[in-house]
Amino acid sequence: MRRLLPLFVLLLMLPGCPGDDKKSAPPSPGLHPVYVIGPDGGTANPDGGAPVALTISGQVTFDRLPVTAAGLGATPAVTPAAGVLVEAVRHNDIFAVVATTTTDAGGNYTLNLNVDHDFYVRARAQAGAAGNLDRVYHPRTVPAITHAVTGPILNRAAGSQNADLHAGFALPANRAGAFAALDTVRRLRQSVSGSFAALGHLDVFWCTGAATPTGTDEVGPNGRPAIYLLGGTETSPATTDHDEYDETVIAHEWASFLQLTQSRDNNFGGFHGGEELIYTASYSEGVVTAIGCALLGQRLYRDTVGYPTGSTGVQFEFDCESGVLPGTGAGYASEFEVTRAVWDLLDGATGWPADTDGDPVAIAPTDFFASFAALSARPAPYEICWLASLLQQLVDDGHLTVTDADTVMTAHGAQFPPAGGADPFPPPLVVGGPAATGTLDAWGGTNPNPVLGPGANAVFRVTLAAPATLQLNLSTTTAGYTPAAHRLELSLHDLERNILGLAGGNGAAKGLSLTLPAGTYLVRVQHRPDSSVSSQPSEYSITAQ
Repeated sequence: MRRLLPLFVLLLMLPGCPGDDKKSAPPSPGLHPVYVIGPDGGTANPDGGAPVALTISGQVTFDRLPVTAAGLGATPAVTPAAGVLVEAVRHNDIFAVVATTTTDAGGNYTLNLNVDHDFYVRARAQAGAAGNLDRVYHPRTVPAITHAVTGPILNRAAGSQNADLHAGFALPANRAGAFAALDTVRRLRQSVSGSFAALGHLDVFWCTGAATPTGTDEVGPNGRPAIYLLGGTETSPATTDHDEYDETVIAHEWASFLQLTQSRDNNFGGFHGGEELIYTASYSEGVVTAIGCALLGQRLYRDTVGYPTGSTGVQFEFDCESGVLPGTGAGYASEFEVTRAVWDLLDGATGWPADTDGDPVAIAPTDFFASFAALSARPAPYEICWLASLLQQLVDDGHLTVTDADTVMTAHGAQFPPAGGADPFPPPLVVGGPAATGTLDAWGGTNPNPVLGPGANAVFRVTLAAPATLQLNLSTTTAGYTPAAHRLELSLHDLERNILGLAGGNGAAKGLSLTLPAGTYLVRVQHRPDSSVSSQPSEYSITAQ
């Protein structure tokens, strides 16, 4: 599931990658680009002479491994690589592109050349138009480059000819993985084109042996939104976790990209695995699973592990419509209850999967996404996004009734409107008002989450009607305070997920003073002891002045 992480470029070398046989080994510290985008063998004739007009045609295909109840299937489906970039490249310079085109829906292409040198053809894991490109990068190259499947050097003397390209799934290269991931994100982008004409660029980082956890970052290493996909471990790629063929896993991350760029996301980010979460986190993680799976028309979220050449299986499966709920928490606090509730809002409408449990709601894709996007500028109440915010926006826009919203939430252990007032989460911290008090224990309770769990966090809203200097004062009031057991951290965030101020350190008291424009802000008090061994419940008091 989603984790907001920076990309750590791996500095290990991939042995045995096909490439230009004039290079004996990729230089340290990273994989040389020629091993990814260079010609796949062949011998060039001398350059020179009169230019020759040529037409090169062919088809680009890739292997897609099926996701089954037993894991990745061993028999691939040979799939056309639709809409990908195809390049003719000078034989002795991997960056000298002499002609380009794109494949059609069937993966077919035609290149017209006029050359006095030999060349080769390669297809890149890139699709889309300017401003809305999807690209799959190889993170082991320095710098990271877009994956490719390449053909051998072609002699111009042979005249016009056919040059098919096929990305196979065989390890260790697994060139097919890049095109499978690209195909998934390309189809997801197309599936929302009726609601979002332009989403901007998306970078996907993946290669076999890339161990960076699967996740989404709103600003990746290229300054654009990025998705990172596991590629198994380098030492045992056939038995470890790959996500390049797990379409529902990719769809979850892609829907996070959609939420980050088109809607509002007030999740702080962090690891999670089904445990009870604060409402902003459970919403952020749960809604994108429902959206991603619905866009694929697939109610089963499956995450496989292993590879057909080794041992493969399913390490996690969740039915968005029915089945056993993993983890803990209920209603608004459970990411999987959120997934179920959002799935119930969608299923049964034209363009979404069929409804099988008889829930009363079926919101059309364009209506749902209009409300989803409207959250990006939603004023109070429900301006801090949790599931109740989405429900209220749908009610306000006339796509949902309060009665039907309550029926859906009752089936998932909650109610709508939610208990505790018109907008009970997070509670207000009133400027000049009384202190808020409580107790946090990051490691206590059932299946606690020390980053995103309610035992680890106290979250408040502060609303400024006009520009002002805000002073936050936090005190740990626990008797016998020690940083190793009781440390608290104070931070202030805007509604665009920016951290405006952070006060850490070992002191029992800390504060923030910031001059801010009018608006609503999130205050986070997080329990940050050294470890679960030394952690103890920490009592706190916080004021806003």
